Amino acid sequence: MPQVLDIAPLRSLVAVADCGGFHRAAAALHLSQSAVSQHLRKVESVVGEPVVERSGRGVLFTEMGQKVLRHARTILAAHDAALDNLGATEQKVLTVGATEHGADVMLPALTSVLRKRLPDRRPRFRLDRNVSLADAIDRGLVDLAIMLDGSGLDRANASGIVQLQWVSARTFTFNRGEPLPLVIYAEPCTLREPAFALLEKQHVDYEVVAECGDLAGLYAAVRSGLGLALLPRIGKLPDGVCPAEGLPAPNCASILVRGRSGIDSDVLSTVDAAVRDVLADEK
Repeated sequence: MPQVLDIAPLRSLVAVADCGGFHRAAAALHLSQSAVSQHLRKVESVVGEPVVERSGRGVLFTEMGQKVLRHARTILAAHDAALDNLGATEQKVLTVGATEHGADVMLPALTSVLRKRLPDRRPRFRLDRNVSLADAIDRGLVDLAIMLDGSGLDRANASGIVQLQWVSARTFTFNRGEPLPLVIYAEPCTLREPAFALLEKQHVDYEVVAECGDLAGLYAAVRSGLGLALLPRIGKLPDGVCPAEGLPAPNCASILVRGRSGIDSDVLSTVDAAVRDVLADEK
């Protein structure tokens, strides 16, 4: 019986090359790492020699592996084009990480835009904090992430700029002779240092009265009147929370789109453009 290069093992081979390793390739393909390893062993059994070798934490393709990789890309492109032409293509899941800020405002509009611009992809969102999203990108658990840089320094690579604002409960009052009570995210948080730096620059005394692990907890603490918080101005504030007046004017934050290793550059640029358009519509 002649040898056969099956599609699934070839797809794993290409994913290992594009993602830079077995772990990230497995995450990108939604497979176990052992399944990806088994796929590459199957390819090696067909060609009769190793196609990759370990190099520290990563892998290097052997001369045979580079040769197989070139053929694999050609075979997969023809295979996928044939399925598309026959109308048998299934939508691929595009896992998008996003911070909680403005999720209720941005995500419905972003989902609509992505479905129009990437009809072959089905967006799935993962809401988390910046540090968790950065780790998820590094591990290949999300395809890309929409992240917030509270310092607003990286404007050249930003998909959008949003104004920061102080918020408080509608009934909140504080004694100006006492430290300003702050409600803030627990470490690590991209909004902590901008808030501290702004108040210190203006010689405003402050104290942290509540640290929260998520946006819901932060809003609850603010709504209860514990203190004020610094947040991006995206969409409407929830009931019971309003902009706080009489405080130092805050800076802007940057919205950045980051992709995992090996992500299709066209997909990344399409999502980046979609985020820019959605943020522009929210202004």
